Amino acid sequence: MTCLITTNVLARGIDVPEVDLVINFDVPVINDAGYRHPDCANYLHRVGRTGRFGTDGVALSLWSDESYEGVLEDIEKYYSI
Repeated sequence: MTCLITTNVLARGIDVPEVDLVINFDVPVINDAGYRHPDCANYLHRVGRTGRFGTDGVALSLWSDESYEGVLEDIEKYYSI
């Protein structure tokens, strides 16, 4: 099993074959004057490292306080998941 723990540093440009599990250490956000907006593009790049080429994979997202839950829900709505 290959596991990848990600931040925005690893969101793009890394190719690790056969990743079975991606753990988002934080929810990708864009900080704007104290407000957190979902960073849907970085989320997709992070979780897109698993389940490639028809394989199964799991992506988990961790958050440090309840305010991130709404951001993750916005990402879910954006991608209809």
